Order: sequence, then C-alpha cells, then structure tokens
Amino acid sequence: MLVVARPLALVAFLCVVAAASSSAFAQDNCNNCNACEPRWHSEAWWAMRNQEPVGARQCECKGLEWPPYPRPKCPPMTCAHIYHVEHYWPWPYLCTDRASVLDMTHAQEANGWLSETTLYEYYFNPDTNELTQPGKMHLRWILDYAPANYRAVWVQQVDDPAAGQQRMENVRHVAAQLAGVNNLPPIQWRVAMAPSRPAIEADTIRRKELQTIPVPRIPLPTSAAGASSTAPGVGGGGGGSPGGGGAAY
Repeated sequence: MLVVARPLALVAFLCVVAAASSSAFAQDNCNNCNACEPRWHSEAWWAMRNQEPVGARQCECKGLEWPPYPRPKCPPMTCAHIYHVEHYWPWPYLCTDRASVLDMTHAQEANGWLSETTLYEYYFNPDTNELTQPGKMHLRWILDYAPANYRAVWVQQVDDPAAGQQRMENVRHVAAQLAGVNNLPPIQWRVAMAPSRPAIEADTIRRKELQTIPVPRIPLPTSAAGASSTAPGVGGGGGGSPGGGGAAY
C-alpha cells in the first residue's frame, strides 16, 4: 500500500508545483502586458468573442494562405456563434442591403425634387427676364405643394450676371406676393441644364413635322379627327415616309 501511495503523492506534489509555476508565469505575463485575454468561457471572454466576424478564417499552411482572398485571421468561431449566425441568417447583412437601397432611393428622390423645384430659363421672358405665366404657375406649385423638406426655389444660373440678378429679384418679388415675406422658402442659384424642351417648343416642332409630311397622306375619318385637327395639315397622322401609316393626332 505504501508502494502505491508514494508514487501518487509524488504525482500530486508535482501537479501542485506545476500549477503554481504556471500561475506565477501567467501573473508575470499579465503584469508585463497592457491587456490580457479574459479567462476562458467567462462573461468577458464570451463578450470579446461575440464581436468577431463570421465566416471562414484565413490560415497559413506550407507558405500559402488558405483561402487566398481576404478573410479574418482571428480564432475559429465557437459553436454558439455558428448556431446563432446560421439560425438568424441573413441578419444582419439584410440591414446593410436595405440601407444601401434606401440611400440610393433617397438620393434619387432628392435629385428629382431638386429638378422639380428649379425654375429653368424657359420659365423667364428672355427680353425682360421676368417670370412668364407658366413660370408663375410653377412657382406657386412649389410654394403650395412641394414637401416641406424639399420646399426650396432654385433658379437656373445664366451666363449674363445682370440678367441673372434681374431674374432672381423677380422671383423673390413674385414669391413674396404669393406666399408673403415671412413665409418665403430659400431661393438660391443652381448651375444646371434644362432636362427637356419647353412645351411650346415641343408643340411647335411637332406641328411643323405634321405640316411637312409629303403626300400622299392617309386621311382620317371625320369622327376620328375631332378637335385635334386645329392646324393645317394636322388632320392625318401619316408616317415619316410616303404612304407610311401612323397614329392619329
């Protein structure tokens, strides 16, 4: 019995000495470093590991990196971390996807309202630099119907500084008459180009096109012509070439 007990006592003594040595060594390392890893499986340890990214880790083997593309180099994920990620997938990545789509939508919305609240050059009389009747109607629409967070009046900047100043003063004067001096939104310059032709120019071009269609023309029935035949040559909607058919205008 003493023969068995002595080796066991010796093993226990050696284990105690090894534990004490490792504890002293760990304490010495802890005193020599600024931040030490928390105790394994402690609350602080779990809180630290839960901040690590998900997915495969990159490791080095035989001088090569596996996988070759950038991946985290932290310790492997814990089982609880893996289960949590797979159970709630695709969260939180869908939040980033939604935010990117919303950011793009908000940018498009802001650009759209910026264009809609701009008084382009065709809203002004080129001789007097005053707002035309369509320009005054558009200004009233901006003051009455534009959302509050987009309610601002932008005036297209022109090459002539004197003409631009006259237009700005006229816009401020008309806006004060429509909304009152105390209710004026910001009125600012904007460097921009008109996104389309003015309506009167588009109408003139279309009428000239219909009037110069070569013969023969396909006549429209009297009932189909209606009120749209308001100018010479507008009765038939011919095509772009002789004999070509087209829609009625």
